[in-house]
Amino acid sequence: MKTFAVYGKGGIGKSTISSNIAACLSGDGLNTMLVGCDPKADTAINIVGRRIRPLLDIMKESRRPDPSLFIVKGYNGVSCVEIGGPEPGIGCAGRGLIIGIRHLIQEGLLKEYDVVIFDVPADIVCGGLAVVVKEGYAEVALIATSDEFMSLYAANNLCRGFKTLRVKVGGIVYNRGSPEGREYVKRLSERIGIPQLGEIPSSDVVKKSDRMNKTVIEAFPLSAEADAFRAIARRVLGSTACAIPNFITENEVGLLGNERA
Repeated sequence: MKTFAVYGKGGIGKSTISSNIAACLSGDGLNTMLVGCDPKADTAINIVGRRIRPLLDIMKESRRPDPSLFIVKGYNGVSCVEIGGPEPGIGCAGRGLIIGIRHLIQEGLLKEYDVVIFDVPADIVCGGLAVVVKEGYAEVALIATSDEFMSLYAANNLCRGFKTLRVKVGGIVYNRGSPEGREYVKRLSERIGIPQLGEIPSSDVVKKSDRMNKTVIEAFPLSAEADAFRAIARRVLGSTACAIPNFITENEVGLLGNERA
């Protein structure tokens, strides 16, 4: 079984990346599960076409609910679970995440899958959100980033956390790519010692797919963007170049931006 978790700055497109990778790998014949770890419970929308009820909400009614109540199959047979979380301003999202994932593991619900993808919210500064890789639920982390300073700053900060936790990273996915920003991301990749797995261009195709509540793989299967997602998915699956990352200082991240200009 291959397990990995997608991290990155909030709003960078982790759910879009995760769902498209899941659609690609399931289309290649792999039994795939997508686990949404965000309290907003919005990871599976583009696979299922709608929101699904979070596991933590169902567990309030039954401590051992039937899997059919929270595992929903979507496009290409991808199995989706939304962990969910507390009401905004109440409780700890990380603690809820731990409860939900441990339930999946204790019930043996992940064992039947060839690939399990965890879509993790925001940065790693919260120890509860780091538990996905810290406890080994995911074997390797992937970092999603754009070429914007705050996104690259978050990516570098993730590497700092992963280095402290001794977590292996499989690569960087460059989202909303542009010719101007390509060298910036490339230089960061070289400095932290983590390969770039591929680039998803800034594109109306991706935006249109999201508005349709579909993956690019389903909505525009013949597009260049779909091909980019397929290439990334297959590199993720076949990659053996996972490593504990390095990191640079905040000033050095800023200097990379000045180099680009």
